[in-house]
Amino acid sequence: MVELSKTLVIDPSVSGTSGDMLLAALLDLGTTPSILKDIAESIERRVPTVNTLNVSVNDVTTSGIRAKRIVINLREDSRECVRGSELINWLTSVTNDLGLSDNLRELALNILMTILTAEAKVHGSSPYDVHLHEIGSADTVFDIVGAVALINELGLINAKKYSLPVALGGGVIRVRHGIIPSPAYITLEILSSKGFYVIGGPVDYELTTPTGAAILTNIALPTKFIPFMKVEKLGYGAGGAEFKNLANVVRVMLGTSGTDLPSLSYEEIYVLEANVDDVSGEVLGFILRKLLSEGALDVSLVPVMSKKNRPAHIVKVLTHEEKVSDLINIMAVSYTH
Repeated sequence: MVELSKTLVIDPSVSGTSGDMLLAALLDLGTTPSILKDIAESIERRVPTVNTLNVSVNDVTTSGIRAKRIVINLREDSRECVRGSELINWLTSVTNDLGLSDNLRELALNILMTILTAEAKVHGSSPYDVHLHEIGSADTVFDIVGAVALINELGLINAKKYSLPVALGGGVIRVRHGIIPSPAYITLEILSSKGFYVIGGPVDYELTTPTGAAILTNIALPTKFIPFMKVEKLGYGAGGAEFKNLANVVRVMLGTSGTDLPSLSYEEIYVLEANVDDVSGEVLGFILRKLLSEGALDVSLVPVMSKKNRPAHIVKVLTHEEKVSDLINIMAVSYTH
């Protein structure tokens, strides 16, 4: 009997994602909104800059798609910047106040450190000393802790979790330092450091935020395609912006997949082919051994009849993307010598 396990797939391939969009989509799977109320109250108690933090969850329709949208009403003391170490202290205080388990506190801290490490790299600082502007706010703590708590309530901490390619948007963004390209430097640093697939557009707008990217890359693995699974629930989380001809919605798929079916997974393989004639068996044998020694996954020699009924061979090579250029050069050089 095949053992089934829970599987979550996040789809930010058209509208990207932000922290609040992910929270809304997870809530739409059937989690309890009161969790977010508890987090907001903890932040009011534990983050010294916060005066009030109210959260509402609304059912909305955006571009014809029904989804949940989270609206955060945050009043906090105005500050020029917040240091990374302060944000770490806020997050730690809130997760302790909520009584989260060790593994959940560690996950939340890892998400925050992903943001701070990217910020430090861009600004030439350290994660603890980096000065934060837009991200240095209590709503960053809210998004991180909220995502961890909802994943836990769904029983998905140890489940398989995947993310499809991430839409980044385009255009420019106005931040404290001035005008920068979209996606923000921090967002791209986070996604590239975790090996996630990305795609630009389809609108000139910041579709994926640093917090959204940090949460995504810490809870999920990148994949180009939806894996083999049985989809049982769907959730939709809407962002605050409205676009013409684009539903600003991230969707999540929850279901099961077979843990004993490792062959039913997707892997991208490139096929290289060349027709050759007037090549001796010794040369073909050399080419086969050379290609395999240089990283080809498999090499086949298929006898065929070519023009003027001459005997020939198709050399067929299977390989991963990173080896394509090297193997093409080997094939070209071998046939010309």
